[in-house]
Amino acid sequence: MALELKVVARLLAVGATLLSFSVMSADHAESPGADADPAADIADVFLFPSPEVATKLVAAITFGGRPAPRSRIDTGFYCDPDVLFTYNIDRADAAGNFDSIPDVQIYIRLAKNPQGICGMQLENVPGSAVKFSGVTEEVFSGASGRAFAGLRNDPFFFDFEGFSALLDTFAKPGQNGDLVSSFRLTGGQPRRDSFAGRNASAIVFEMDLDSVAPKLANGQRPKLRAWATTSRFGG
Repeated sequence: MALELKVVARLLAVGATLLSFSVMSADHAESPGADADPAADIADVFLFPSPEVATKLVAAITFGGRPAPRSRIDTGFYCDPDVLFTYNIDRADAAGNFDSIPDVQIYIRLAKNPQGICGMQLENVPGSAVKFSGVTEEVFSGASGRAFAGLRNDPFFFDFEGFSALLDTFAKPGQNGDLVSSFRLTGGQPRRDSFAGRNASAIVFEMDLDSVAPKLANGQRPKLRAWATTSRFGG
């Protein structure tokens, strides 16, 4: 069996207070090669403090979605047993520096039983010493907290039509980009969300905060970086 790296995706950073995060990149309009493999095409990576349990972080990966006006590929959850998801977390040192080497790697696999029911298995989740699994479209629990995989409304917001209009303004002589008219930022015009009503396949799970970001000697928690990859097994 060969392991082929398909996607390296979506870096984000979480502040030392773990009260906010800033997304450094996102990706929804892929090159033809990645676009042809929606089950392994990561859209976004999320990491944020749980709004319900102060001792938990929530991590999520979305994949297999497209913005309008592109054709829809989001009518069902992508359950591909040949794709391995790896969620990577890098902790900064006491000075706030990252080495871009994962301190934590969480492995996520999908599979179907003989009846065609899809399930998800998680391995190496901080706060859980063992693998745990459950069926998709249902919330299930492990030692680290709850987990879920299924089809959900895409949480990403972007005005794809406005972006296309902005690119057109660069193409016209004497223009250097017209953000105001392209994105309709005047006159109280309604905002356009190209992902409204579109779905994405989602993997979401909780992690133990102290295991992911143990406090430093100064009593603060380290900054975190997170990214995800997909690898496809093939003959």
